[in-house]
Amino acid sequence: MNNPEEEDFKIMETIEEKEKVIDIYFTMIVGDYYFIKCLNEFKDQSGFGIESFGILFYQDFEIWDEFRCKENEVALLDYPAAEKDRIGYLDFQQFYPYVYQYGQRFIQKHPERKEEVTRLLKEIKESWGI
Repeated sequence: MNNPEEEDFKIMETIEEKEKVIDIYFTMIVGDYYFIKCLNEFKDQSGFGIESFGILFYQDFEIWDEFRCKENEVALLDYPAAEKDRIGYLDFQQFYPYVYQYGQRFIQKHPERKEEVTRLLKEIKESWGI
């Protein structure tokens, strides 16, 4: 993240806004190619993103960053070509069902990776304390 004085984020308030970013993140940004890498990062509570979309964790931010999420949250970042970049927050309990849902979709398309994805989902759940 840049210096907070340079940032001008619009906070995503509704679950619909957040779900739209999550869907774009998992389908267009992460997709099949980066899905396993993404899960590996998430289990270590480390963010992952490409270009204008990302999901970050507490330790991904600088200590002074005004938009830093809490230790049990993720920050959903969306840098659109609009007036304001957007950021939203979900705690681990709220965010995990989305990770699980997209994990199941990945397994349907790649059944040969079921064991690996299932293991990573379990490790994420343990790492996040849920």
